Amino acid sequence: MLQPNSELQQQLEYERIQQQLAFLNYQINPHFLMNTLNNIHALIAIDPEKAQNSIVELSRLLRYVLYEGDHQFVALQREVDFLGHYIRLMRIRFTAEVDVRFNVSVDDPSAHVPPLVLATFVENAFKHGVSYIEPSFVDIDIHTEHGRLIMECSNSKHARSTSMAIGSGGVGLRNARQRLSLLFPYNHELRITETDDTYTVHLNLPLQEAETNTAS
Repeated sequence: MLQPNSELQQQLEYERIQQQLAFLNYQINPHFLMNTLNNIHALIAIDPEKAQNSIVELSRLLRYVLYEGDHQFVALQREVDFLGHYIRLMRIRFTAEVDVRFNVSVDDPSAHVPPLVLATFVENAFKHGVSYIEPSFVDIDIHTEHGRLIMECSNSKHARSTSMAIGSGGVGLRNARQRLSLLFPYNHELRITETDDTYTVHLNLPLQEAETNTAS
C-alpha cells in the first residue's frame, strides 16, 4: 500500500535532512584533521618532544572523528573529551603567554549532542584569537541547565583579524550554522557578540536523551 502523501513527504524530508547532515559532516572532519596535521608539522622542527605529545593527542582526535564523527548525536562526555584533547594540542603549540581557560559543568554527561559542532567554534577561537606578538586569550565555558547545553566561547581580537560573524566566516562556521538549523529548527540560539578586542559565541541548544537517534 502506498503511504499517504503527508507521511511520504515527511519521510522524503527526513531523508533529505540526513543527506545534508552527512555532507556537512564530511566537510567538517577533514577540516579539523588538516589543521591538526599542520600544527604537528610546525612543531617537529621546533620541539620534537612536544611534537610527540601532540601525536598522542592527534590519535585521540582521530579515534573520535573516525568512529563517532559521522553520528548524528554522541554522548556529551565524548564531545567534551574531544575538546579537551584539542585544547591540549593547542596549548602545546602556543606559548604560556596565551591564556587558555576551559571550564565544564554538566549535570548529565550521558546526554547527547551533535558531534564536532562545539569544536567548530573552539577551533575558530584558536585560529583567529591567538597572536604570536600580542597578549591573547581563549575562554571556553560549557554548562547545562534545564535540559539544555550552553556554551560561551570568547577569544581576543587583533588588528589582523577580520569579522568572523556566522555567515561571513569559513566553511566550518557556515556548516555549524546549517547543521544547527537542520537538527534544531527554531529550538536553538546562536548569538555572536563582537567588540574592538573581543569575539564571543553564545550557543544554546537542547540536550538529547541517550537513546535518541532523530533530530529534535
